[in-house]
Amino acid sequence: MRTRAAALVAMGLIAAALPLVGLVSLLLRSQLDPHIENYPLHFVVFGIVGAVAFGLGYAGGEAANRRGDARVLLLSLAFMATGGFLWLHAIGTPSILFSKEHSGFQVAIPVGLLVSAFCAAGSAFVDTRPGLGIVLIRRRTLLRVAVLLAMSVWFVWTTADVAPLGGPDSEAATNRFLTVLAILGALIYALSAARYANIFRHRPNLLPAAIVACFVLLSEAMLGVALTGERRWHASWWEWHGLIVTAYLIVGLAVRREWRGERFRRLYLQTTREREQEVSVLFADLVGYTAFAERIAPSEAARVLDAYWGMAAPLLTRQFGGEVEKFIGDGIVATFNTRGDQPDHANRASCAALALQRKAASLADRHPDWPLMRVGVNSGAVTVREVGSDGHVAYPPVGDTVNTGARLETLAPVGGVLIGPETYERLPDGAVVEARRGLRMKGREGVVDAYVLHALPC
Repeated sequence: MRTRAAALVAMGLIAAALPLVGLVSLLLRSQLDPHIENYPLHFVVFGIVGAVAFGLGYAGGEAANRRGDARVLLLSLAFMATGGFLWLHAIGTPSILFSKEHSGFQVAIPVGLLVSAFCAAGSAFVDTRPGLGIVLIRRRTLLRVAVLLAMSVWFVWTTADVAPLGGPDSEAATNRFLTVLAILGALIYALSAARYANIFRHRPNLLPAAIVACFVLLSEAMLGVALTGERRWHASWWEWHGLIVTAYLIVGLAVRREWRGERFRRLYLQTTREREQEVSVLFADLVGYTAFAERIAPSEAARVLDAYWGMAAPLLTRQFGGEVEKFIGDGIVATFNTRGDQPDHANRASCAALALQRKAASLADRHPDWPLMRVGVNSGAVTVREVGSDGHVAYPPVGDTVNTGARLETLAPVGGVLIGPETYERLPDGAVVEARRGLRMKGREGVVDAYVLHALPC
């Protein structure tokens, strides 16, 4: 086993060294480094690769948002930064969209790679500071906007010809500036690759391996920037561009091979896969729906469910920031704060429950024969854990908090909301409740107190 591992490491080192060997060969023997000046090819290739890298970043950001994973969030920002600046470099190709060269477009790739490098390093080391991940997830929208803003500022700065981006021969386009950027970026990418290799050494998989390969290639591309300097349009200049293209092709193919429902799951933090979390859970169902469905055609029963849950899903998710876990026949389950970014989760869940009942009552007023709804809300600690594998993966909250929430729903008054004591204690002043003492719940020993929620400042 050790011999095989050593052989794999050796093969990896050789593969990683080959691009640099080729680059040095081109530089030492100028006859092997011909001038290849093709503006349309440059525009098309890097425009497409920039779009692919940005698309990978956007998809990763959506996965990070859905699961609250800080590592994938930072990795998505790295891809978005690289892709965005690659695109800026492409549109700045002379004689395509602009009649003259701009230094800001010339150095856009190294600048974008440096911005990306810091995000890549953050994704590699975010697990060393567990509290940092929660802060980043809470500010995920701001971070994504910051990347887009950086691209926009660089574009405006470049096209405005403001120093130091004042022209093709400005200080920003000189060897010294590029070398500093390149060496710093190369070191950060190399460190990030080493950290990823160490994290996933006991969990070998194609996607983590592709990320390591991507960072190695980007590190070498930055070294190519430092070594080639102003040798634009030569084969050596094209080579480090090609390393960037290869890096993102590798990641793109690896992501493509992952199960489409959770393409970035292999990279999730351990705290995403399993963690203790304070949440609020909301259970709702339609009272007497089984008997109601017996009296009508199946198509009509389905139409009733669609009306209720078609109303409930956007209300819970968009208006109050909850997450619909599942529909269970005539019931719905929603959670709040499963990503750890909603400290006011009890208030959100309670307000959502009241709003849900108002909307349900409005539906029932228009259809007097339709069933009414009851809602239960409970708050407390749960374990959020990955369940399943390729084909279907879920991250359900598990624990007594969830079980109690389900029981509260069965005891709630028709058309009303019943909340647990933990939820009640977390509500702000002004909540109007009616205490229900000594309730007995199926499957539980002892009694519990609960509260019928009538009104709440929302």
